[in-house]
Amino acid sequence: MPPFLSGRFWRAVFTRTRGERLWAGHRRTSGGPGCRWDALAGADVLRAEPDRFGGISVPLERFRALDRLDAASFQKVLQGAVFDENTRKILVVQDRNKLKNMWKFPGGLSEPGEDIGDTAVREVFEETGIKSEFRSLLSIRQQHTNPGAFGKSDMYIICRLKPYSFTINFCQRECLRCEWMDLHDLVKTENTTPITSRVARLLLYGYREGFDKIDFTVEELPAVYTGLFYKLYHKELPENYRTMIGMD
Repeated sequence: MPPFLSGRFWRAVFTRTRGERLWAGHRRTSGGPGCRWDALAGADVLRAEPDRFGGISVPLERFRALDRLDAASFQKVLQGAVFDENTRKILVVQDRNKLKNMWKFPGGLSEPGEDIGDTAVREVFEETGIKSEFRSLLSIRQQHTNPGAFGKSDMYIICRLKPYSFTINFCQRECLRCEWMDLHDLVKTENTTPITSRVARLLLYGYREGFDKIDFTVEELPAVYTGLFYKLYHKELPENYRTMIGMD
């Protein structure tokens, strides 16, 4: 999902009532089925006044609500490569608000405290109406001073998901098109992004040679802090190495 259209982000929404007001807070969308806007969560009401240019203005000192901007929420972007091994079809979308409508995997911003797999599954459902299950982590792109991340460093993570529903009901506010595409066609098309093309080839390799060659699986392990746990992603470790005590 585009950073300014979905996920956990801050925006200002002008509403014209008897008195001009500016709502400042974070907003998020619900799922593809309906794709409605939820009410502003924790929003503050900022009084505004008509200006001489026909618009409305708010004194900058009133934007204290925006001081709570969570920069970390702009640093993790998740996409879900929903691949059906039985039909060799992959779920792809085209963003509505892009100059070039290229095919890509559905996805969006991670919520604070949300696991990688949970974000991918949630965002895929919100954009497309497709229910899925996390299978593995496929790739991580790290980029610094990213204009799409407000000039900050960001992590762009793509997961492999297994579909459990197949009827598309995509969010027309965010997506121009959404379809199940043959994986070979996605590999061959020029109408896609470089990262989508590379991951499509990675998926084709896994499909032909075995997903164990490309998958980073996840395991929950106890942290050094009592009562806490973390998730570790890595290539599958054979059982004899998991239980190895000493070296021969």
